Amino acid sequence: MLNGCKADSTAERPAADSVTALDSVAQTGDNKAEDKKAEESAVKESATKKNTAEETAAGESAGESSGQPPETEEGITVIGEFARLSAEEGNWKGLTTEEKLEDFDFLYQTLKENYPYWNLAERTQNIDLEEQYRICREKIKNSETDMQLFTNIQGFVGPCGGIGHLQLVIENWADDYSNLDGISEDLLPLMRKISDAYANDTSVAAYEKIEKSFQNAWKKVQAYYEEQGMSDLLQSDPGSMAQEDETGDTILLDSGETDNLLYGIIEEGKTAYIKIRFFDMDYYEEDSKILTGLYEKYSDYENVIFDLTDNGGGGMPYFDDLIMAPNIDHTCTADTYQFVKNGSYNRKFMDFSEYKPVSEVPELPRLNQEDLSGLDLFVADTYKVEPSGEKKALKGKLWMLVNENVYSSSEYAAMFTKATGFATLVGQTTGGDGIGSEPLPIVLKNSGLIVRYSPVYGTTPDGAGSEEFGTEPDIPSPESESPLETCLKAIG
Repeated sequence: MLNGCKADSTAERPAADSVTALDSVAQTGDNKAEDKKAEESAVKESATKKNTAEETAAGESAGESSGQPPETEEGITVIGEFARLSAEEGNWKGLTTEEKLEDFDFLYQTLKENYPYWNLAERTQNIDLEEQYRICREKIKNSETDMQLFTNIQGFVGPCGGIGHLQLVIENWADDYSNLDGISEDLLPLMRKISDAYANDTSVAAYEKIEKSFQNAWKKVQAYYEEQGMSDLLQSDPGSMAQEDETGDTILLDSGETDNLLYGIIEEGKTAYIKIRFFDMDYYEEDSKILTGLYEKYSDYENVIFDLTDNGGGGMPYFDDLIMAPNIDHTCTADTYQFVKNGSYNRKFMDFSEYKPVSEVPELPRLNQEDLSGLDLFVADTYKVEPSGEKKALKGKLWMLVNENVYSSSEYAAMFTKATGFATLVGQTTGGDGIGSEPLPIVLKNSGLIVRYSPVYGTTPDGAGSEEFGTEPDIPSPESESPLETCLKAIG
């Protein structure tokens, strides 16, 4: 998330190609940077992203007539098991076919009129969303359970690969959005509307039952892989966060660790290291105290490394207030452009009074003209961070490690860092979508299901799309090196 209060544990862009449940669990199990709650959410998220374009388009497959997605050749999947749940297990309301189609048509029309990445998703993921809509709609006509609506909505949005935060929400986020403490006054109206949307009674009740269905489906997937003798790959300890997995062969002296932070000294008096796993606003107060102490401790170090690799996001204020503001001695700014579609759903949440027609946009050499053709309005926006003290807390050179899993508000941190020279970026090109607004929830009134999307197509001053291009590091890491290894070589 960008401005919100919840860590974007599901923000990392999911792979568009087909993977089995075994693959998904192995992938999320390797990400030791998440806390237990975020890890469980990520497992569920990746495990449901199985209805790929190829699977959805397989009209001749055995399960087509009943609205079920075909099984993959590699093994069974959670999304497949969702579709095969009985009416008793797979219904949370007992929706009629008309109600399912009404929800699906509303979703399609809302995305068509409001989702600014429609063209980008089709272009980069090699999909035809109109065709995906037609195929999934036909399958919904033949569906027998509410859960088959769920799986076919995933079949529609999943092949977009999570571009622009587009995803079917798979668990109840009402509580995560209920706490608006710390949200700036200018963002409160938007965040209240988003909070209210997630807290609607229909969705809260639906996701309570979906959670139980997930557990039933997940048990079947576990049993399948246990029978195949591969249960060890399904097991992971989400709460464990081994230091060596994040720092490789590098030994940290005088180290410490919390759910969200790992820190220590690489070379006494010369190089210190701070790993931040998420910009989760739930950790804001706790981390503020810890980081303040670390800045005092490392104040005279020649180098301080901020490791953001695999940081999937959270809230922009985490970076602004806890990392940048204490370590600058002048105001830092970064210019951007923000483009939107002028759809009625966007207007329910956002104020476009300061936006202009895209016909008035200045020449931006890297702006994709095909994407621009699907957008209506734009505004030039400047991000700004003021120093929080009279002098920098850290006097030495700052380094920031990034990789392809840096996304959303952590991508914003990378973009802002490079634009201002706040620190030297080291690693791989980031995942993108760091310029814009909090993703908006589309609430489907009959089923209570929620699909979210980013309403803003953000670009750098030259028009390069943040979602598509991310941020290139100042010092790229070779494939054979981790960003930390590359950084330590640069330090010498």
